[in-house]
Amino acid sequence: MVGVMMLNSSFGTKPPAALIYNLDATIGALPGANITRSASFDGSTQYLSLAGSSNWALGTGDFTIEWWQYMSATQTSYPRVFSVGSSLSAGASIAVSIESGTFYFWENGNFTFSSVLSSYITTWVHFAISRVSGQTSVYQNGTKLGSTFNDTNNINDSSSTLAIGTESTPAANTYYTGYISNFRIIKGTGIYTANFTAPTKALLPVSGTVLLLPLTTTPFVDISSYAATVTNNGTTTTTASAPSITGPTTDLTGTYTLTLTNVAPSITWSNGSGGVFNKTGSNTTDLLTGGPNYTSSSQSYTVFLAYQLQPVSASVGNGRILATASEATNDWLLGSYAPGTPNSPMYFNAFYPNADMGYNVDAYDTGWRFIWGTYDGTTGVSTKFIASSTVNNTSGPSSAYKTSSLGVGSHGFNQLRLWNRSTGSEPATGNVGFVKVFNGVCPISQIQSQWSAYHSRFGI
Repeated sequence: MVGVMMLNSSFGTKPPAALIYNLDATIGALPGANITRSASFDGSTQYLSLAGSSNWALGTGDFTIEWWQYMSATQTSYPRVFSVGSSLSAGASIAVSIESGTFYFWENGNFTFSSVLSSYITTWVHFAISRVSGQTSVYQNGTKLGSTFNDTNNINDSSSTLAIGTESTPAANTYYTGYISNFRIIKGTGIYTANFTAPTKALLPVSGTVLLLPLTTTPFVDISSYAATVTNNGTTTTTASAPSITGPTTDLTGTYTLTLTNVAPSITWSNGSGGVFNKTGSNTTDLLTGGPNYTSSSQSYTVFLAYQLQPVSASVGNGRILATASEATNDWLLGSYAPGTPNSPMYFNAFYPNADMGYNVDAYDTGWRFIWGTYDGTTGVSTKFIASSTVNNTSGPSSAYKTSSLGVGSHGFNQLRLWNRSTGSEPATGNVGFVKVFNGVCPISQIQSQWSAYHSRFGI
């Protein structure tokens, strides 16, 4: 595997396949896209929770916790921005509360740091807590609050819920009122050691990231490689307010840049429709490129794609929603034929031409569809899973739609191309909601979990 940044395995149990590339409008993955929304908490019933995990047990080592927040008003009660465990005075292992204008950082039931805040109400503020070699500092907008303090606390609670917007067992006076964006926990590294310029781009899961919540759209998801399940309590919503940050210029690994080639008016960016890449027209050179570049013959991977085809004219002919950058040496990972009339069959093939997985998926329609394509580098077996409003539309796929044996060989892909083959021919017309690449083969349980997290966003 080349160029993929993986996390230390001691940081907790990862899912069977780890997300390593995500092209998704909802987290601002397109270069230059403004972050426009954030999670909104009503101070009464709304909060997010994640089950206990060894990832929240930071031990005595280095760590970073950071986020943006917009507090709606001075709260005189005991609002928790986040908490692992409950009852701060008696046992929360780690938490932050902002009470009557004072910032409190709690460890193992005691506040180890406090500082009176200024300029923090009805404005976006970036906070960071960074521990390096037993020394912890707290920063507001990149400027250190108070003094660095000695910190040898062993934060070892792996069973309590991590709550955002209240404490693990909420009480009436613990709810936070306001907005939160880009919440990240890094285990093993304190990335801030002195005053810094607050980030201007959405956060990425750098090495050691055990949680990253963009909080820009519902359902709220963890885009770290651990993909922790986020439970939305009290129907936490989003709001049209966000810190002044833009989308990153690289993927989740911080490695691959998305490139726009000859964009013209035919490829547009639409946050208003839930985060969708739109392609119309028949310009054969319009495309987006980027993504992982696998060259190892033993690499296993999964690609998860949300797409929606539109009727095309006969002159456009066959279309490729997603292909690899050079089918001369690698396979078309997920290619689509969209013949000339809306009433023609819509065909889908994967890993073509080495192992055609069939041209007989479904009749053509304009609904949203999910497709997963996997390749097991150790066995040479490829599989395809599909789901739509009419196919596997209850719990997601229960088995592979197609299975084929490619044989063990060079069946990776050298970057991804949306809406065209690598030769610039066969443009497709329609929308792509996201493209997600996983380092490994997703099992049925993980595919069904992905279906549960995303299907409502696309009305299927």
